[in-house]
Amino acid sequence: MVPLLFLAACAPGNKLHVPGELSRPPRPGAPPAGAPVAAVADFSYASEAPGVIGRDYDQVRQIVWKGEPGKAMADLVAGALTDGGSPAVRVPADAPAPADVPVRISGSVRRFEVNARRGGVLNVLTEATVTLVITASGPGVPPSWESTVTSGTTLTDMFPTPDDLREALLSAANSAAEETARRLLEGRVIPAPSAADKGGGGTSR
Repeated sequence: MVPLLFLAACAPGNKLHVPGELSRPPRPGAPPAGAPVAAVADFSYASEAPGVIGRDYDQVRQIVWKGEPGKAMADLVAGALTDGGSPAVRVPADAPAPADVPVRISGSVRRFEVNARRGGVLNVLTEATVTLVITASGPGVPPSWESTVTSGTTLTDMFPTPDDLREALLSAANSAAEETARRLLEGRVIPAPSAADKGGGGTSR
């Protein structure tokens, strides 16, 4: 009987789905005024199994998401920049920055995963990890500028739920986007915004 249960758990249809899209947390106030200072191109992302972003080790099943990590992370980075007072837009991976936007940010999503594994007799750990490799080009951008950002989130519950998976993934993804925005400012890839420019919201093209 045990082998039959194991085979059932490994069946292709036994999957745990992460619901919805990734989004920035709501911020008070209006978005900063002025023209975009950066265009964030959709990041590259490669996966051996499209749609599979992790594994529930306790229940022996895949964790899947219908979204596109490269586009989602580019959108979050553009949103994090805008939220911090530096307006940014997202553009397709093969598109140049708009003529009026001085900096083009690109890169790749190296890790985009959420896994669930037993942490004890009565709890399961839901662990999300996002790693980005970021490059930038444009007037004034330091030559060969590149940065690698990794963010992780761990949640504990009695068993993994789709909402727990999304919460962990959303937290790790937004933390990675915010750290990317911080490094772009710290590296003087984009100019620091004035205090008056800082606000909420995001834009995309």
